[in-house]
Amino acid sequence: MDSLPIDHQRRIVTHVAGMRALGLLLGMLPVLVVLGELEAPAIMWALALGNGLVWPWVARQIALSHPQPGAMERRNLYVDSAMGGVWIALMQFNVVPSVALASMLVMDKLAFGGLRLALPSVATLLIAALNDFAMAPQSSTAAALATVPLLLVYPSAIAYSAYVLSQRVRRKSAALEALSRTDPLTGLANRRAVMAAAEHELRRFRRSGHRASLLVVDIDRFRQLNEQYGAAAGDAALRAVGATLKATLRDIDTVGRLEADTFAAVLTDASGPGVGELAERLRHAVAAAAPAGEAAACPTVSIGYAQLHVGLRDSAQWLAAAEAALRAAKTAGRNRSVSAPALGVQPV
Repeated sequence: MDSLPIDHQRRIVTHVAGMRALGLLLGMLPVLVVLGELEAPAIMWALALGNGLVWPWVARQIALSHPQPGAMERRNLYVDSAMGGVWIALMQFNVVPSVALASMLVMDKLAFGGLRLALPSVATLLIAALNDFAMAPQSSTAAALATVPLLLVYPSAIAYSAYVLSQRVRRKSAALEALSRTDPLTGLANRRAVMAAAEHELRRFRRSGHRASLLVVDIDRFRQLNEQYGAAAGDAALRAVGATLKATLRDIDTVGRLEADTFAAVLTDASGPGVGELAERLRHAVAAAAPAGEAAACPTVSIGYAQLHVGLRDSAQWLAAAEAALRAAKTAGRNRSVSAPALGVQPV
């Protein structure tokens, strides 16, 4: 935990402080009952109340004000274990509350820091407890009943806390996974996601014969646009083209940015002449997207496309076929769409 950012350490300290306050409040109930049965002196009562009501606040303030809150909180947890051992000894090892208190102390250390924290804490508890060998293990009904809230509420609180943490981790993992598959500039899929979609369609085609097509879209004379109008205009053009592609294609299609000024779209269940018609519709939509007087912000595009067929070995070869068609479109004068030669389809 010491390697985490300070703000993160402080959040952990605050969370542990809440759990400590709950645990000590519940744990002091059987302690106070047993102290009453043993007719303990007033100093023990005062110490118990101070440990249960004051120590959680003091521990929190000590950790939060320290340059390394995580390291100081770990020491506070060792203090918790030591005090637990002291109360077990002062209760003369009254079996029900002693076992419950020891179990809860071990449980929260395992939840917070695993065995690395739990084992030293257990050792601390034992050392503190074995300083007094007076034994009165029998537990009265009152002591057992006073232990019930600790046994019921505290484990539930730890379990709920673990659940909340697991949900937070799940959401963050999902967000990171989404980020790993998203192009940050356009918000579209990145190359990894596009190729994953292409591989999925290729496997689907081999299983059931469902057709699909792959379009590669490249902005014409993008380097000149950058040189003449600057990088900001280039970024605006990329976002505009990406938005047009996304708006024109179906939700079930995967639209992404392959690299620099090149986009791609994996079209599910798309084949035949309709793919060429769609490519042309995309090309015209991009050209028409620029507001009046701002043509540089949304230039023309060239498109190469390839439909799935049995001769394709893998998704890389499928992409290569579409890129070959794109190069043909560029060579033919740009601002046009061309089908992959492998299908024997003439340029649109």
